[in-house]
Amino acid sequence: MNSSLPGASQLTEASVELSVNSPFSNPAISFSVCSQDNLGWFKLHPLEEQAMGEAVSPKRRKDFHVGRAAARCALEKVGFPVVTPVLRGEHREPLWPVGIVGSISHSSGVGVAAVAWQQDVPAIGVDIQLIEERYTDELIARFADPDEFDWVRSEPSRRTERAVKLFSAKESVFKALYPLRKVWFAFDVAHLTPNETEDSFRASVRLPAVSSSIIELDVGISYYGGNIITGALLTQPLPSIGR
Repeated sequence: MNSSLPGASQLTEASVELSVNSPFSNPAISFSVCSQDNLGWFKLHPLEEQAMGEAVSPKRRKDFHVGRAAARCALEKVGFPVVTPVLRGEHREPLWPVGIVGSISHSSGVGVAAVAWQQDVPAIGVDIQLIEERYTDELIARFADPDEFDWVRSEPSRRTERAVKLFSAKESVFKALYPLRKVWFAFDVAHLTPNETEDSFRASVRLPAVSSSIIELDVGISYYGGNIITGALLTQPLPSIGR
């Protein structure tokens, strides 16, 4: 690897990635996690610096930095040059190199990213959320339908963890689907059903502006340092829009 290139870094030698279980079971998906505490090796690509801009808060700058570090690691593992920049769109969504699908998230100084070749995987979304006691019934009702709400509250000892899982999973679903049609949608269009062990969801999304059929996604769950990480995978290309 040529470390003299702009934005290049010795990823392997620096051992920058954290050892975290992937929320994705599909081996075609490259998943990476980086910590803000171990980023002395990393420099943004000049185009990423330009995309971030100067008028951003220190927190947003740190979040962008650790998220792009995770993205760089994930891209390297699927064969893209480490210097490939990941820019951002109108709503701050990551803009991936041609032929790549992917997603980035960050929480509490930790950045996560997942990427895959588009020929192998239609769409993916990833999210990380801190497990914290802020999920009131009022807040849960904003992103949960009645069945999901009852599931979250049905076992008090697991209420907070379930609420975080559900919210993060819906974030992942949004991140997977939004880039495909650039259609903004509320969380109430997605219904999530947990499996028996509560380590994954099946998501069913009704979004007429995107597809005439119900869109199905698999959402896996993993954990790191007091955070829940979710990964949404669209297993089939979107059906054509009804006319």
